[in-house]
Amino acid sequence: MSPAMPAMDLSRLYRNRVFASDCIDASRAYLRHALVEHDVRCGAGAVDSALYSAGSPRLQMFILRYGPEVEVRPQPFDGFALVQMPLSGSAEIESDGHRLSIGRGQVAVIAPRRSVRLRWSRDCEQLLLRIPLTLVHDAAVHSAQAAAATGLQSAHRLHDGASAQWFGLVQSLMELALPDAADRPAACHPAWLEHVERSLAYFLLTQQPAGGAPALNDAALTLGTPSSADALEPPLAAAERYMRSRLCAPLSLEDLARAAGVSPRTLHMHCKRRFGVGPMVWLRQVRLEAARQMLERDADCLVTDAAMAFGFGHLGRFSAYYRERFGELPRHTARR
Repeated sequence: MSPAMPAMDLSRLYRNRVFASDCIDASRAYLRHALVEHDVRCGAGAVDSALYSAGSPRLQMFILRYGPEVEVRPQPFDGFALVQMPLSGSAEIESDGHRLSIGRGQVAVIAPRRSVRLRWSRDCEQLLLRIPLTLVHDAAVHSAQAAAATGLQSAHRLHDGASAQWFGLVQSLMELALPDAADRPAACHPAWLEHVERSLAYFLLTQQPAGGAPALNDAALTLGTPSSADALEPPLAAAERYMRSRLCAPLSLEDLARAAGVSPRTLHMHCKRRFGVGPMVWLRQVRLEAARQMLERDADCLVTDAAMAFGFGHLGRFSAYYRERFGELPRHTARR
């Protein structure tokens, strides 16, 4: 039986609708970019999908609904965890073989590394929070208990008491990130907002069941960093050398597979097993890391220059990828 839903004021988030459609294909296309690449199968009934979105510098909040019952099969998450909180209806989650169900007032944390499947009931509407694993790592190393901290499990549900506390933390974040007009003259200090973001991440670390969580230095946190050829399987080492020699050039999956000396399917298998993502996402992360290093080294470097130097022709998309990867916009890195 689901606990009582804590009272929350979501009006600020509901004012930020970014998408609505009665077409499941249009919803899938939009949500692939807003959340994660996925497939979705829709049950009977009229589609009434909508997405409301807002965020702080390192976190993204969403309210999402589809209308009919749906089955969603996302790709394994690329460097982030997703917290699901049904506002109505219920959801079933299968992540890396872990199964759980949540209803109104309950909270589930998922960070799949191999596979994930979600089933939302008819008229299910969820409050979602997307948390980069870099923020989880940051929360751990800033904690007095950092030495004992672990990563996030593939899937677990908060107990009822922790769920109530979690809703309170999310409400605080929402009020800081989306102040009412009357609150705006007294804007939140960036240092306090950063503290609240880190507190949410650390709360999740401390509330998961004991045992079974991966270390914080797993591949999701180190995906874009240079690696020793000896540490990688020969096809991946060859592909990495090739991509690093052509970080600005247009590259396809076939190009990487040819350099690795294997078929695209085999390269994809090696890459998923080593990094948890496909070759093209791996390439993007390597390029993002190179752009970040350029911005950190050169005080006069413009964000546009860093993006173009490493093959990102669309500045808005580069900024979105960068923020997802590092928890901040490239211009913030450049200012430092």
